[in-house]
Amino acid sequence: MAVRVALGFKLHTGWAAVVALAGDPGNCELLLRRRIELLPPGNSDARFVYHRAAELSAAQAQELVQQAKAASQETARGALKDMLDDLRSRGLAAAAAGIPSASKPAPEDLAAILGSHPMIHTAEGILFQRAVAFGCEACGVTVIPVREREAWRDAASAWGMTETVLHKQVDGLRKSVGAPWGADQKTAAVMALLALRSSSTNGPHPATRKRGNPR
Repeated sequence: MAVRVALGFKLHTGWAAVVALAGDPGNCELLLRRRIELLPPGNSDARFVYHRAAELSAAQAQELVQQAKAASQETARGALKDMLDDLRSRGLAAAAAGIPSASKPAPEDLAAILGSHPMIHTAEGILFQRAVAFGCEACGVTVIPVREREAWRDAASAWGMTETVLHKQVDGLRKSVGAPWGADQKTAAVMALLALRSSSTNGPHPATRKRGNPR
């Protein structure tokens, strides 16, 4: 039987922590653990692109945001391809990826985003969520969107255990994998476990089926 592998992400502004896992919560194997950049080197404007766009004219803002979207998507695709190539060199393939989804949507209208500082932060988060989703799908990996604040609860439910037990099992991976195994890696691992559970059933598990795609 082929080994099931899934990716899991913890997103930040311009970068992400990502892990590749196989197995189940009680018997996980960490295959990869990386920090990936989601922007080309030296592209400081794109890191906080909506903050920068708010200082520009409407036409300049639109152009800057579009450039940032394209740059982040292409950078994410390249980073994901490198990871997947590494796995393939070991005869492994990731079928799914757990990615944090936005807790609230951003308006399609750029002016509406730029007119609200909280929405600027939301839009910047969504930009990198969409970049990672684009990169995964471009590489043939199914995206499983997960609300981060509900990830532990949903993963525990999906695997039929309590959150306390799940925390102990994920925390316990540090003994075998070593540092770094902090909050970022643990969150990414839970995202991967949800994706693993989904890929082991016929379609997404009920805990993730209701989520919207972060694209």
